[in-house]
Formats: sequence, structure tokens, C-alpha cells
Amino acid sequence: MNMSKSRRAFLRDCGLVGATIAGSSMVPAIAFAEQSKKRKELTMYGPPVGPSVTLAHAAETDALSGLVENLNFNTYRDPDVLRTQFISGRWDLAGTPSYVAANLYNKGMKVRLMNIMTWGLLYIISADGSVKTIEELKGQDIVMPFKGDMPDLVFQHIAKEKGMEDGKDYRLNYVGTPFEGLQLLLSGRAKHAVLPEPAATAALLKGMKAAKKMNRAVSLQDAWGEVTGGAARIPQAGMMISEALLNEMPDLPDRLNASLARSTQWVVNNPTSAGRLGESYLSLKAPVIERSIPYSNFTLEKAKDIQPEIERFFSILAKSNPGIIGGRLPDDDFYLG
Repeated sequence: MNMSKSRRAFLRDCGLVGATIAGSSMVPAIAFAEQSKKRKELTMYGPPVGPSVTLAHAAETDALSGLVENLNFNTYRDPDVLRTQFISGRWDLAGTPSYVAANLYNKGMKVRLMNIMTWGLLYIISADGSVKTIEELKGQDIVMPFKGDMPDLVFQHIAKEKGMEDGKDYRLNYVGTPFEGLQLLLSGRAKHAVLPEPAATAALLKGMKAAKKMNRAVSLQDAWGEVTGGAARIPQAGMMISEALLNEMPDLPDRLNASLARSTQWVVNNPTSAGRLGESYLSLKAPVIERSIPYSNFTLEKAKDIQPEIERFFSILAKSNPGIIGGRLPDDDFYLG
């Protein structure tokens, strides 16, 4: 990637230039270049939220050098844009919720799931410092963004497994976005809200600034593990690749997975620098990104290696809303190894 002098200075100050040299292997780059035709340009897309800082780091450090001449990263705000651009063939690689990729695949789009990079971003933020469990929310109103979408389905599944039902043991008040839920908390019109990162961290920081104490009451990842008997993690989001790009560059998934794993580790180990990098790409302030990273559960695993865990997640979501994954579990070809 050709970078301006000021951009290089920014990367040097963030420790990114050194990470490029020390964190990559030139021998594999040459080997991959010999196996695949070198592409002049490739753009990765991701939503404008904290996890996309990993993609930004990969682009800034030329993660596919020797395979792609110019690797770029841009954000998108609407899943409909993602769908339209993949259908048109203009986009080939994007970070997306895992169930969105499954939905598109089941609707006939020629896409595959490369990996899972984000293992749950969901928390209950409460103005009541005594709340530590979902059971302690009995009789309470809870703000929930995105009715019928993943956060709603995950929360209701956990609550149901704990013997609680909406409208009987608690009441869900739906809002359109996490930002609306955050505002209700800060205004005092709500006491509890399910919020994803980085909105959860933003609520805590804004509450502190306004002298309104907010608490990270419950990790829905931990609660998910309790009721499913599995790990305290949710296979929430990963990379989706088009079949066209996969056919053009069959070596790309292995190379990109290795590079994204390094970028993920850099983000986890360097939250302050990652926050600064994220601010230059995303509509988020650096302190919010920085402080959300420890709660964002960043780990990269190849989709094929964790197919049973992803399928279990999809099956639970589909019990309440089959349409969220396109009506059925994706077949084995959906998962790349």
C-alpha cells in the first residue's frame, strides 16, 4: 500500500510499521505469490464498529504483500449495501455477522464463511449496581436494540433457559439502534439495556462523564456458556469471501487468515494504538475503541474447524426466527478450512 509521509508517521507512532516487518514472513509471501496470480488491488469491507480495527490494521500493514499489490479497507453501514455489492460482483471480501453470511448463502449467493474473528460483543449495562445476573432482572424493563435480530434472540434464549419469559418475568422495550438504548440509559428513562460493544463501553464512559454510574452487569457470552453447556463465547462475526475471488485466488484464505490472526493479536496487545488507528477509520473516538477491546473477544478461528459450534449457534437462533439464517442450516460447502 502506498502511504503518504504523514500516514507513515502515524503508523510509526502507533507501532504499526515495526509490526509489519516483525509480524510477517517474507518466505510465505513469496511462496504464495508463486502459487497465485498477483492481484493489483483488493478491498476489505467491514461495519463501522470496533472489530473492524483488525481489518484496518491488516490493510495498513500490507498483510497480503506478494499476493495483492494494494490491500485496502473501507466501512459499510447497512447490510443491504453489503448484499447489493456482493450480488453485483463489486465486492468480494467483507467482515459480517456470521448469520448474515449464512442468510446470503442460503438465498443463493455464491459466498463462503472464512472464519470467526469476534466471539461475542453483548452485555447488559445497568444503572443498578446490585444487578449481577439475568435472574436479578425479574420484574424489570430492559431496553433491546434490533427486535428479532441476534442480540434479541440470544438474550431471550438465555432467559428462557433460566425459566424467564418476556412479558411475564421481564419486559423488553425495543429500540432501533444501540445508540438509542444508550441515550435512554443516560437520560434516566431506562435502567437496563442490552448493548453490543463498543456501545456498551461508550455508555460506561458517557455515564462517568455525566456523573451517572453505569455498570457492566452481565456478559451474555458468559450466560450463553452457562445455558448451552459450552464455551463462554458466541460465534458472532467473521470474514465472508465471494466464490469468484476464491476461484481466482485459492491460496488467499490461508494467507489472509494467518495475517488477520497476527492483526488480531496486535489489536489485543496494543489497545491504545488500536484505538488511535480505529479512530482514523471509524466514527468512534479512540478511548471508546481502546477500552472496548478487552470486552470484544477477538480470536480468529477457521470456519471449518468450528463448524459444529457455529451450527449450534445458528440452530438456536433459527428456533425463534428461521429467516435470520435463510430458513435452514448452510451445507458443508459454506465453511472454509
